[in-house]
Amino acid sequence: MDGGTLVVIEGPRFPARAESRWFSANGWSAVGMAGHPEAVLAGELGLCYTSLALVTDHGAGVWSGDGVTCAEVLEVFVGNADRLRTVLFKALESLPAERDCVCSHTLDGVTVGLPGVLGG
Repeated sequence: MDGGTLVVIEGPRFPARAESRWFSANGWSAVGMAGHPEAVLAGELGLCYTSLALVTDHGAGVWSGDGVTCAEVLEVFVGNADRLRTVLFKALESLPAERDCVCSHTLDGVTVGLPGVLGG
């Protein structure tokens, strides 16, 4: 899938079935336990940030069944490790030597520090 909305929950845990149904009903694409505060901190530092998600299950039994087990999640993760590694290395190789994106200018003109503290 290219694009979508990541719902970040506090973990480590799987979302409850009711949570998964609610996330899905709102059109949100994936649920994970990483992405916050990472995305916020990257933005505050003027760093580029993106998510690369390896989907290991479909809603932890959101519609039927007993849900997903940790063993099933790990099996899917291990089974896709080579593909994930390939995608990651291709993405890293495609990064430009110099960047001139919006992220790189987030802190332009910003003065950090408080008056009288650390030279501010």
